[in-house]
Amino acid sequence: MNETMQAILERRSIRHYTEEPVSEDALSQIIEAGLWAPTARNAQEVKITVVRDPAWRAGFREAFEKWDGRANFKNYDFGCPVFLFLYGDRDFPYTEMDSGIVVENMALAAQSLGLGTVIIGCIRGFLRSEAGKPWREQLGMTEQDLFTVGLCIGHAAKPTKKQERKEGRVRYL
Repeated sequence: MNETMQAILERRSIRHYTEEPVSEDALSQIIEAGLWAPTARNAQEVKITVVRDPAWRAGFREAFEKWDGRANFKNYDFGCPVFLFLYGDRDFPYTEMDSGIVVENMALAAQSLGLGTVIIGCIRGFLRSEAGKPWREQLGMTEQDLFTVGLCIGHAAKPTKKQERKEGRVRYL
């Protein structure tokens, strides 16, 4: 099996991280993988804000918890040392699809570097709401930007077991 297929088949969503920091070199490689992801019309509209500051993220978590009462989604970042916020032009019809491609490239790059990730969507509603406006501004987002997805990155504290794949999801015509 080649390295790409191995990274794809071994990647799991990691929801428990150590406190070990992610190196600047690893983070740069992960971001570069995202920036080189293919995008519709080669528009390259997806932007990334990197947040390492635990105090900022704690404030964000508190505001998110206040906005969203569901207990199971309060810890949006699972204690990871690095969180990436992805966003792009709200009027570009492929911003969300392109963000999905970018985030998966970054998740696979992290996997290849021995790091764990989990792709986060639960904060979308909050960041698209009026309550999320001050947080969007702090992230450098303009009114024209639309938050799409987040990515936790860090060293896995414990492995996630492989889940079986559902059958019958492919049809040939």
